[in-house]
Amino acid sequence: MRFLVAWDGSDGAQAALRQAQALAGAGGQLDLVQILNPLMDAADVEAPSRHEAMAIVSERARAAMATYAAGAGQHVIVLEHGEEVPDRLLQEAARLGVDVIVIASRRAAGLRGVLGSVTQQVLHDSRIPVLVVRA
Repeated sequence: MRFLVAWDGSDGAQAALRQAQALAGAGGQLDLVQILNPLMDAADVEAPSRHEAMAIVSERARAAMATYAAGAGQHVIVLEHGEEVPDRLLQEAARLGVDVIVIASRRAAGLRGVLGSVTQQVLHDSRIPVLVVRA
């Protein structure tokens, strides 16, 4: 089976990765996918252009993610987005042909049982199974 793990480096994302690794076993494939926002993620990077700033940020993200995706069949994918994050995750899941999307929950502060907006949108719009891991 092939799993897409939504990645942002958080404790929740790490829990989602551990769960996907357990489910995938030795024969499964994992794709860690992080969606970067050029306006936010490259805001503190000094570079001659936004494109070069995003290249720096993307390389940093790849390097950080690679420490978690050390096993066979685990791939790191960093994407720049211009659309909404949930839409971009679903587009990448379709492009890769994954069987399951694994994503961490992010409860809205003070609201028990409410998932984060990205997780809710992925659950709502996905045509493939979504495993939500409690963060």
